[in-house]
Amino acid sequence: MKTLLILCGGRSEEHEISLISAKGILDALDRKLYQPLLVGISKKGVWHLLNEENFFEGEFRADKIKLNEKAPTITLAPFTNEKRQGTLLCSGKTHLFDVVFPILHGRFGEDGTLQGMLDMINVPYVGSNCGSSGLCMDKILTKILCLKAGIPTAKFTWVESVEDLSKVASDLNELKYPLFVKPPRQGSSIGVSKVNTPQDLKAAVETALKYDTKCLIEEGIRGREIECAVLGHPKQAKVATPGEIIPSKKVGWYSFEAKYLLADGAETKVPTDLDAQTTERIKNFALKAFNCLECSGMARVDLFLEESTQNIYLNEINTIPGFTPISMYPKMWQASGLSYSALVSELIYLAR
Repeated sequence: MKTLLILCGGRSEEHEISLISAKGILDALDRKLYQPLLVGISKKGVWHLLNEENFFEGEFRADKIKLNEKAPTITLAPFTNEKRQGTLLCSGKTHLFDVVFPILHGRFGEDGTLQGMLDMINVPYVGSNCGSSGLCMDKILTKILCLKAGIPTAKFTWVESVEDLSKVASDLNELKYPLFVKPPRQGSSIGVSKVNTPQDLKAAVETALKYDTKCLIEEGIRGREIECAVLGHPKQAKVATPGEIIPSKKVGWYSFEAKYLLADGAETKVPTDLDAQTTERIKNFALKAFNCLECSGMARVDLFLEESTQNIYLNEINTIPGFTPISMYPKMWQASGLSYSALVSELIYLAR
């Protein structure tokens, strides 16, 4: 039996979402094949050896859950043995692991930093490598590279300060409102604002810059929000039945509150009611983006299907998509005939 190190929590603003995702993976893990070793990273960066029975405190929701920081601390050793097993040290005891499932959303987990460390100690892990993870985490770099490869995105510009808005005035004049203003290296819609008038742009940029050192400003696409779950290695990956996000009219867009806090914040539809030809176009588009950024293992490719033209535009690529009970990535594979448990096993197999 192999030991699976599940890393959760982390230093990013998506810390709580990671804990919920980890619970989903633990519940789905095939215990005949894998023994879990659960480690939680606090918001201060301290690693804790967790008991899966009580690894979190509070309520099981994004604004209430908290990592159990009373658990003993644990240290990652900077070496592996001849079997490519990693080593964790806790209170003089050694814990070996064979493969890692890093379910750390956002910075220091999804941005290539953790992947680079795991590459250094030569341990297999679920998901894309260091370079691909870093590129996909940065929505600005993703857009630049995809446009170069002929993959359309919404029109955009970016700034590093509020004062820079005057420097990109000509770019802003080319964008139609509403605009979406985002910290480009964040997820879960944290720090994102929908801007309907030029007068509201400065405040939105200030909000985004609280979470990043630069700010993406992009034109809103009027149409449908489609998501694709991609699984496999480059050039050999496959795409599940696409899903659709339908934000409630009360919220208007897929905000953090709509995703995680409001019971009626959004409707998710899996599968979508798209015709076969459009579905095939969308799946091919998602694969092209996945391969362009050299993703591996898994990714959720988020797209827009424009209402007036039926053109497809890339929104973003998530290399560690959510695995919460309401997350789209596992739901799309379930709709395609691959159960949650089988999906987790397949991802670990691909990593190894």
